Amino acid sequence: MFPYKIQSHQDIPIKAVRQRFDFANDILTMIGNEGFDVGCILFTDEAHFHLNRFVNKQNWRFWGSENPHLCEEKPLHSPKVTAWVEVCSRNIIGPFFMRETISSESYITILEQFVSTQLALEDRPSIEWFMQAGARPLCTEMVFHFLDEYFGNRVIALDYPKFTGTGMDWPPYSPDLTPCDYFLWGALKDTVYGNHPSTLDELESAICVTCYSISVETLKDVISNFILRLRHLIFSNGEHFENIVV
Repeated sequence: MFPYKIQSHQDIPIKAVRQRFDFANDILTMIGNEGFDVGCILFTDEAHFHLNRFVNKQNWRFWGSENPHLCEEKPLHSPKVTAWVEVCSRNIIGPFFMRETISSESYITILEQFVSTQLALEDRPSIEWFMQAGARPLCTEMVFHFLDEYFGNRVIALDYPKFTGTGMDWPPYSPDLTPCDYFLWGALKDTVYGNHPSTLDELESAICVTCYSISVETLKDVISNFILRLRHLIFSNGEHFENIVV
């Protein structure tokens, strides 16, 4: 069964709706006036993959006009791994895995591995922006100091400008804008469990193989879809909209 949470449009705070609209408007203005290339945004995210085929991504939602107050039961202690990835128009870096609860310290360890890998690439653009969503262990002073050292004002993250005075806020309540949420995690789930991995090692291996099999052409389409979503967000005045097929 596909994991989900039902949430209505009315559950979204008015402030968040405005933040979403302003973010879309800012990015589209940068594209139109400055020739900003969204392909240089390094979109990052993490999700839990359970051996019982459950993929836990908190931001996944089925949006509706009303909240039917449904819930889905799931095992409390199912064996799982947490996969963290970066997605852009050129490649996927990762996945990097954790089997313990994510913390600021463990997240920085992943960021160190990511930065080391990213710096070694030969096809890096001259300017790169780092994006992360708003999970609490990711929005700490320790993490923001690390990101400031490597990316400076080219960070899109919830509360980052409040800590550093630079960068852009990632708008809350925005799973419909992140490539990992609207594309990657679903694509992985459809393939990873096809061979029925029975151990965490097999599960990690299957996630890696599936990530490596995604073509550059597909990634370019996924990032182009991000621009389309920004335009739909403007049209919907910051509200959530129906899924757009990549």
